[in-house]
Amino acid sequence: MLNATVLPPKRASWGWGSRLYLERQGKGRARVQQSPLLQRFATLSQHWPRHIRQSQFWRRRGRDSFTLLSLAIAYALITHLVLAIPIQNNTVSIWPLWFPAGFAQAALLLLGRRFWPAIALGTFALTFASDVSWQYNAIAAANNSLQIWLGTVWLEQSGCRKHLPRLRDVWLLIVLAGAFGSAVSATVGLLNLHYAFGVPWLGSERLWLEWWIGNATGILTLTPLLLMLQPRWPHWPLRQWLEGLLWLGLLLVVSWLVFISPTPLLLAYLPFPLAIWAAFRFGRASVALTVLVITSAATWGLLNGRGPFANGLGGDASFISLQAYICTFALTSLTLAAVVAEREAIAESLSQEKEKSERLLLNVLPAPVAERLKQGPATIADNFSETTVLFADIVDFTRLSERLSPTELVILLNDIFSEFDSLADCHGLEKIKTIGDAYMVVGGLPEPRPDHARAVAEMALDMQAVIAQFTDSEQQPLRLRLGMHSGPAIAGVIGRRKFIYDLWGDTVNTASRMESHGLVGAIQATHASYKHLYRDYDWQRRGLVRIKGKGYMQTYLLLGRKSLSPPPRLPKTSSLSVAP
Repeated sequence: MLNATVLPPKRASWGWGSRLYLERQGKGRARVQQSPLLQRFATLSQHWPRHIRQSQFWRRRGRDSFTLLSLAIAYALITHLVLAIPIQNNTVSIWPLWFPAGFAQAALLLLGRRFWPAIALGTFALTFASDVSWQYNAIAAANNSLQIWLGTVWLEQSGCRKHLPRLRDVWLLIVLAGAFGSAVSATVGLLNLHYAFGVPWLGSERLWLEWWIGNATGILTLTPLLLMLQPRWPHWPLRQWLEGLLWLGLLLVVSWLVFISPTPLLLAYLPFPLAIWAAFRFGRASVALTVLVITSAATWGLLNGRGPFANGLGGDASFISLQAYICTFALTSLTLAAVVAEREAIAESLSQEKEKSERLLLNVLPAPVAERLKQGPATIADNFSETTVLFADIVDFTRLSERLSPTELVILLNDIFSEFDSLADCHGLEKIKTIGDAYMVVGGLPEPRPDHARAVAEMALDMQAVIAQFTDSEQQPLRLRLGMHSGPAIAGVIGRRKFIYDLWGDTVNTASRMESHGLVGAIQATHASYKHLYRDYDWQRRGLVRIKGKGYMQTYLLLGRKSLSPPPRLPKTSSLSVAP
């Protein structure tokens, strides 16, 4: 980019056209006085359009101006540091690793290509006081900006993600910004040198190649690290942090031994295992850091006549060998990091999808049954000697469905049954299914438990409290009719499609009859459930009730938990009554 520039001498800093005066007043308060120039500016600004006078407009413009100025200063400082390295090839300075290109490319990708003038401003700030013509300096500034602007536009148009999470993004950066953008810069730069200094066309091929590779390697080494850095430290366990410190120490030691040491190890391939280690253990940013450290050490070693590229080679051959090594190391390491990151992203995505499938399966089937089905298709029918089944039905649901629209009705049922589902989870019960406005739940399966009847009774009482919170179209509280029975049952999954965990047996039929022949707002239970619970709950004997398909059965009404005060009594019914 600025590969053929002479540093200008230091100049006095620019002065500001206005000043702000602070006057102390009272207890630490300050009053700001504007200079006459700023006062005149404020008076004139009153006649500007309203959208320009709005504070938000000025805040946005102020932020952008500050960002642009900061970026220009940072670019100028980095360029100044690189230009301070003395490498001479005939009469033209050549830098094998041009970091300003990498910094500028990352800045425009992160901040937006509207900040491209900062690159031109930073370049021109370094050259405007030199003896070189202002036309050359202007073209050099435009050339540096053009390379980065084109690279940013090409990357954005090709769909490259700025943090390089995919292999495709890495190669787009390498090809579009590293190769094509640098080629534009090298071509325009040579044209500028030819017309400004008379650099001949013949024999400039190597100069063009070194310029091109220098810009490309600068982008390959610095841009990925700046793009991949995260604002927060990774959440690693202590063991991985210790491993990371060990890796970083080895990286610095190997870099020094191979490239900088007075008696270096001529093993340029030795850093490759460190890049592999970083890719598999610490992520893409650590690989980018490896590339930056290794390439910087190799360049520094060559500039000081040390390392594997300073032995046996001289002049341009050393630079070309170094640049080839940098390209090879950067391409290999960044590609490996991208492949590993993509593999981990795919594994994470598969894990999330598997989690969703598991949640969906467990939403339909109990966990033990789901595990058995995953092992292979088979009929599942388990016999449970002790269960308690509860049926609940919304009273006057038919009348309610006539008054509500289908959508309103479905929303109401969903709200009610969702509350019942939460109660089933809270009490450790297994929801079997809903049939219209009926809700079926069972205790004691798929894992047997001795307190199955108590858990079902607790849920039945809680369901009465929940349903009272819902009202019909006439703002009257909804009511339930509940029935429960305890006994053996068979539970399982049958068929090959649309699996559903269901329950069979006389216990299910009897519990359903307890609900359908029960009283509005009451919990009716058989003697089998009563004998499990009579010590801990208050009951009212309903008497003999004629049950369809069963004849006369002794039933009981669950009133509530035992207390010192007398339990509430439900209306008396005949011992030979038939529930409506």
